[in-house]
Amino acid sequence: MLEWGRVGLSLVLPWLAGALWVRLLWRTAPAGVWPLALGYGGLLGLLSATGLLRLQVALGFTPGWLGPTAILIGLATIAGWRLWRCAPVAVPVMPSGGYTQPQPQEPTPLWAHILFYLLLIWLGVRGLHLLLEVWWRPLYPWDAWTTWAVRSRVWTELGQLVPFVDAPRWLAESGGAAYTLPAWHYPAMVSLLSVWSTLGQGGWNETAANLPWLGCGLALALGFYGQARLWGASALTALTFTWLLFSLPLLNSHIALAGYADLWLAAVLGLAVIAFFHWARTGDRRQALLATVSALAGALLKLEGMVWLLLFLPALAAARLPGRWFLALAVAATAAWLAWWLSGGLVWTVADFGKFQLTPERLQIPYLGQFGLGYRGSWGPVVKNLWVLDNWHLLGLLLPLSAGVAALTGFGAQPWQRAQLVWVAASLLALFILFFWTDAQQWAEQYTSINRVFLDFVPALLFWSLAVFQHLRVYLVPNPGAVLFGAAPKIR
Repeated sequence: MLEWGRVGLSLVLPWLAGALWVRLLWRTAPAGVWPLALGYGGLLGLLSATGLLRLQVALGFTPGWLGPTAILIGLATIAGWRLWRCAPVAVPVMPSGGYTQPQPQEPTPLWAHILFYLLLIWLGVRGLHLLLEVWWRPLYPWDAWTTWAVRSRVWTELGQLVPFVDAPRWLAESGGAAYTLPAWHYPAMVSLLSVWSTLGQGGWNETAANLPWLGCGLALALGFYGQARLWGASALTALTFTWLLFSLPLLNSHIALAGYADLWLAAVLGLAVIAFFHWARTGDRRQALLATVSALAGALLKLEGMVWLLLFLPALAAARLPGRWFLALAVAATAAWLAWWLSGGLVWTVADFGKFQLTPERLQIPYLGQFGLGYRGSWGPVVKNLWVLDNWHLLGLLLPLSAGVAALTGFGAQPWQRAQLVWVAASLLALFILFFWTDAQQWAEQYTSINRVFLDFVPALLFWSLAVFQHLRVYLVPNPGAVLFGAAPKIR
């Protein structure tokens, strides 16, 4: 029993410390700020625990539980004391569409209250089911068997972070000080998450190793809901879209079948993009900080996260450049692409890193691999995975509907709306290039990574859909009261 108490502290302490520090960014208390703090703080706190393990090793110690725990207790204490000492101030008015002073609202209809609590109960029951799945089911997913949990178990059993190298170096190592596996070069953070929770257990335990995935799902739900409330959505609207997110079978399976890295990347990338949307809308530096830290965490979680960072660049330009300058930049980028294509591409080598090749026929990036380029379109698997099979519930209908609403209501007139549209278009273009112009098309034909890669973008795409329907609400009634989902129940 004592061991499971330590496992609980391994999960709660990083969450508490992270949530309190994120909450300190807001001296005000607009609706949604506490769920936001718990979501972002919980996710970043758990990831920070892996950094403390690495710090231990860098200082010459073996990875252990007591040292990072003491640091986390200290961080939580400092943040809690500072939060207690901070006097609350009034919610500021932001002319750019941010938080405003509370306005008188019409009484909330009874049906809105009932629906809100029914959805809340539904989410609670779903969370309980996922908890039981994680608690009872042994380590299951294929990638966990072959990559992520292999390193976790080796590091836990040996009590040290022994290196994993490629097969030739492993064969040349005569002292047995190194290990190997096919994906030896993948970032270590996901594996260290399982190490952190099993250190509290005192040894390898698959339930303890899997519990952080349940925490990741809960953090994503809280962060998504909190940001939706800060966006201006009513409690019912915010919870409805949170329900839409957690009604997705594939997202739930990545929580229940803990061990994949894709859930973590979807959570940090999604919350990074949502915070970026807020910053583009209001210029809030706190949201910019959350977006930056979360996006960088994605780059440390998985190699694809480094590539998805590039998607922020065109959206950033759309948010900050006047319309004509952004159009000029888009024309210049298109001209540069044509010049690259006609010239045959680029090839260069970086010392101690490897060879880069970017030509119309081949893409090669060190550690990511080589991909042959050329259109090899096959829409059948894409259509079946997104609209026929049960992976995505209502998402395949909601996203085209959102695009239609955006087009009909002029969503895109404001710079922040343009930034959202550019990010959505860039993400869909990246998926199109990946599955229609590279060898990764076989991942779609085999029904393997097509859904896992798409999962990375789902939370952000769903929040964009929320923003579109909030825009529709204002478009229909410029001075909205109880429209669509009614006024918000007094729930924070």
